[in-house]
Order: sequence, then C-alpha cells, then structure tokens
Amino acid sequence: MRNYIFRRLLLLPITLLFLSIFVFAMIRQVPGSVIDARLSAGFPGTANADDRAKLEAHFGLDKPMHVQYVNWIGQVFTGDFGTSWLTKEDILDNFGRRMPVTMELLLLTLLVYVPLGIGTGVWSAVRQNRADDYIIRSFTILFLAVPNFWLATLVIVVPLVLWGYAPPVPYSQLWEDPATNIVQMIVPAIISALAGAAVLGRVARSEMLEVLRQDYVRTAYAKGLTGYVVVIRHALRNTMIPLITLIGLVFATGIAGSVIVEQIFAIPGMGRYFVQSVLTNDLPVVQVWTLVFGAAFILLNLLVDISYGFFDPRIRVQ
Repeated sequence: MRNYIFRRLLLLPITLLFLSIFVFAMIRQVPGSVIDARLSAGFPGTANADDRAKLEAHFGLDKPMHVQYVNWIGQVFTGDFGTSWLTKEDILDNFGRRMPVTMELLLLTLLVYVPLGIGTGVWSAVRQNRADDYIIRSFTILFLAVPNFWLATLVIVVPLVLWGYAPPVPYSQLWEDPATNIVQMIVPAIISALAGAAVLGRVARSEMLEVLRQDYVRTAYAKGLTGYVVVIRHALRNTMIPLITLIGLVFATGIAGSVIVEQIFAIPGMGRYFVQSVLTNDLPVVQVWTLVFGAAFILLNLLVDISYGFFDPRIRVQ
C-alpha cells in the first residue's frame, strides 16, 4: 500500500503540470479579454492602439505564449498566485477568505448526501416492491430529473411570494454568528445533495439487493441474527466499494456544483469568485482556481482508492 501511495504522489506533479498547460491554453481561447473590459470602461471610442499596447505590456500579454506560461507557473510553484487583474487584490488572500466558506458548504452537502443516499437505498432494498420502496424510487427519479439551479431558484422565489420570507443576508461567518450561518447554508447544502443522493440511493439499492441474495446472508438469517445486524454488519459492508467510488466522484463534482449554488444564494465562496472572474475575464484568478480544484480532485481520487483496503481486507494494492 505504501508503494502504491508513493507512486501516485509522484505522478501528482506531472498530472498537475499537464493540467496547468491545458488550463492555460484553453482559457486564452475564450472570446474577449480584460484589455477590452478596461478600454470599454473608459470613454467609448477614445481608446487607441497605444492604450491597448500599454495595457498588454502591463499585464504581460505582449510576450509569447510560452513565456507567459513559464512566468505564471513559476510564480505558482513558489506560492505566489499573483493578483487579480480586475480588483488588484491578492489572489491567495481571496482564496483564504473564500475557501472556508466553500468547504463548509461541501462538508454540509456530504453530511446530507451520504446518510440520505445510503439510508434510502438500503431501506428501499430491504423493503423491495412495497409501498415505501416505490415512493423512494419515485423521489430518486424526480431529483435526478430536476436541475439543482431550478430547484434553488424555486426555493428562493416560492417562500418570498407566498409568505414574504427571504433567506437572511448578508452572509454571516460560522464563527461570528453560527445560528444565522447554518440557516443560510443548510438549504443550499440540501439542494446540492439531492441529485447526488438520488444516484447514490439507486446504486445502494441495486448493490444491496444483490448482496442480500448471497448464501452468507441466508446463513446469517438461519443462525438467528436479527435483520438489523445482518443488513448493517454483514450486507452493507460488502456494498461499500462501489458506494465509496460514487461518493468520491459526486463529492468531487460537487465542487463544480458549488459554482451554481453559491451564485444563486449569494454565498461568497470559491464558486461565486470563479463565476465573477470568468465574466470579467480575470485570467489569473480563473487559472489558479482551476489548478487548485484540479489538484483537489486528483487527491480526492487518491483517498478513495486508498480507502478500498480499509473497507474490504481482500483488496490490498501492492
């Protein structure tokens, strides 16, 4: 296991290098630029070629592409993420303020997503072809079909129209006002978790149905063990490998989903920061954001692979 982890960690810098090249090249294919935004912010029609050349030199866009990349990646590897072209703020400082907000949202999402998905899936399998099984399966199909941005908008609009209630604003930090913070974050977390919990529930149900038909489960029932003990201690553990994989994937994609949820609920996290940076062509922020979350995705996959051996002793990576 140690050799496997070591090999994966050795590949991490190479993977991030290729990711950084891809991100750097693709972002520069996006139409528009911060130069156009700066020039249009002044008096329309008064900008000339000299103004554009000065701004390009100021932002380093007058250099060849490979020189721009080397300068940027060299700064990143030394811990200098640069400054925002639009706000002139230090990107690392902004990350430090916004990252805890996004991490709180992701952790709350995980706390809702995992118990809800596995719990409904196991219950549906144990109660196969009964009324509650059909109800659970209907809701999973519904939450798979409904986009989270539509549901988030509905959650805001309907209480406002019917009861005049709107979520408390502005955003309150967890350590400053815990009660208000939880009220602000729990609804976005639930909405972010519903689609993933639906997928997890369907997979958990199918895996549990397969395991419940195995001989060792029938033997456990024949020995007089209660249904709770058989399901939780024997059957559920043998369904965890595909569920862990799915949990890791959905949690990783939840990073991308936070972009939409944070924007709709005005949560000042990394997702909203990314959207604002894309809309204003703030290239340094977009580049570093994509690189940081790409690294997080890779590390999360590594943790998922390592966890296999703990849930199933038969799996040991040499």
